[in-house]
Amino acid sequence: MGCDCNRAERAQRDSRSNYEQKKAICAACPKINRWQKNTATGEPLHNLDRCSECGCFIKPKARIWGQHCPLGNW
Repeated sequence: MGCDCNRAERAQRDSRSNYEQKKAICAACPKINRWQKNTATGEPLHNLDRCSECGCFIKPKARIWGQHCPLGNW
């Protein structure tokens, strides 16, 4: 779990279209740790859903410009 998105000073937000695309990719990813266990793959993300690879909360990380998926999906 080695992400630095929590330490970003004055983080710049990504564009809305990129953010929506990143969220859709993550919602379909099998490596997601869903906050609500019975959530089906592809369902919209919850604010507390996390990436099992880096441990980051997905929605805030996807919003930050310059952050990347640890699996190389975005």
